[in-house]
Amino acid sequence: MRSISARTVIAIIFNLFIFVSELVIVIINIPERGFSALSYYTVLSNLLGMVAGFIFVWSAFTGFKKFQKARPVLRYYATCMLSFTLVVVFCLLLPMAMYAGMNPAFLLIEDAASIQHIINPVLSFVSFVFLEDNSNLKKGQHFKMLYLTFVYTFILMVLNITRVVSGPYPFFQVHDYPLIFIILCLAALTGVTLLINFLILKFKGTKT
Repeated sequence: MRSISARTVIAIIFNLFIFVSELVIVIINIPERGFSALSYYTVLSNLLGMVAGFIFVWSAFTGFKKFQKARPVLRYYATCMLSFTLVVVFCLLLPMAMYAGMNPAFLLIEDAASIQHIINPVLSFVSFVFLEDNSNLKKGQHFKMLYLTFVYTFILMVLNITRVVSGPYPFFQVHDYPLIFIILCLAALTGVTLLINFLILKFKGTKT
């Protein structure tokens, strides 16, 4: 590996932590929880973070000659999804849990919650925005990022409507909550997603 800056070394450490921590969580949790765990946006965002982290570290050891086009896009998508996870946990799920009289600790410190809900999102954001060179990102990337969220939402809505699954979040439970609640939640979350995607590029200094 060629000589690299201190910023890049820190970025490698952050991405390596994301990769290793999520790999350990997958090895421990998937056999126990099964593939139903994949219905959670948190799990999917961390899995993408794991893949993007691995690609970043691998690319770093080749002098960033490999995955020059895929690496920044994957890191951007992973950072957007992880940041969305962090925002939803603190701004929506925690208040809803407390309103329902539940102990919110399960969202913050139980099992791997602190890693998946807080640590990995923060590390990914700091690394992407302040430490990595992602100058190859193209104009309008924040709109393209919405496709992943739309696909996830569509699949979960269909599975809830057909009663294959319930949830895993209240705004997908179409048989338990009023339609207006579902529509307002999804509209608000779509707006928040787009705002997060846009702001991450703005913080990065990429022209949108």
